[in-house]
Amino acid sequence: MNKHPFTMSFPIGQQSQLSENSPSGMPEQAGAKVTYVRELTLKYRGPKRPADLDAILSPEKAAAFMRQVLPDNVREHFLTLFLNSANRVVGYFVAATGTANSCQVGATEVFQAAVVAGAVAIVVGHNHTSGETTPSLEDRVVTKRLREAGELLGIPVLDHLIIGIDHHFSFRESGQMEP
Repeated sequence: MNKHPFTMSFPIGQQSQLSENSPSGMPEQAGAKVTYVRELTLKYRGPKRPADLDAILSPEKAAAFMRQVLPDNVREHFLTLFLNSANRVVGYFVAATGTANSCQVGATEVFQAAVVAGAVAIVVGHNHTSGETTPSLEDRVVTKRLREAGELLGIPVLDHLIIGIDHHFSFRESGQMEP
């Protein structure tokens, strides 16, 4: 079975005439050029998870899912879960990888992939390598910024989780996701 059944990839900074061999497959036009200015690769594959975690209906289920897909606990990783209208995970993305005690992430990294994946909503989260799940001031600022960006784009951020070794913190459950 193909590990990556669907992949989109666009080269960076190449310019070419439209031709039968062009990526668009369109015939050559007089003076028409295509300029690729960015590369984005989105791979769809089955995540390593039990089937009962498909629907993210609680912070506990989201945290369990994130624990299974986190690459390691040596550095902080910021994850985004892409959800459909039934809150089923349609994909996930490691938006940023940081150091042992910090991870910088912006709305661009989080929402660019969410838009391409067709997410209706997202759940974000990151691990604290210390195992402590108390949110920092930076965690609160990022949560507010992502929530506001999601409102503008029509892709709500349902929760932000901080993943510890055997427990988690949910901004939604603590009442900190409200405006």
